[in-house]
Parts: sequence; structure tokens; C-alpha cells
Amino acid sequence: MKTKVINTAGEARHYGFLPSHGRSLADDGEVTLDGDLRSVLASGMRRYNRSREIAALDAACLAGDICMVEVAESCCASSSAAP
Repeated sequence: MKTKVINTAGEARHYGFLPSHGRSLADDGEVTLDGDLRSVLASGMRRYNRSREIAALDAACLAGDICMVEVAESCCASSSAAP
């Protein structure tokens, strides 16, 4: 699974909660990250506390500044599948 984050704020913005050390997204810019973003932040990834990043993510979602979309990866393709 991947998470696509789209900047819907109407202007370029920097989001400090986006791994690995924050990212700037242009208006309508997007980035696709490996895994579920909330799970990645909650896991801490070798950091003691990511509560501020989680709170910033929640605030951006509630304000409509970002749109998060889960992207399922294709798992059914194989070289032995019939054409």
C-alpha cells in the first residue's frame, strides 16, 4: 500500500509531517509515499514522539489543505498468468 498526498490548499505549502524531514508541495502538487502515512508517523520511525506531526496532519486534513488517497499496489500480476 502507498499513500498519495495532494496539496489542495490553493498555494504552495511546506508540510513538516511528510517524511523524511518535511516536503514542500506546489499548488495541486502531490507526492506518493510507501505505506500508510498515519501508521508511519505513529510508529515513530526511531523517534521518541511524533504527536506534533500527527496533530499537524490531522489539522491539514480538517482544514482541507491536503487530500490523502490510499493507493493499492497490483499484487495479481505474474509471469505465469495467461494473456
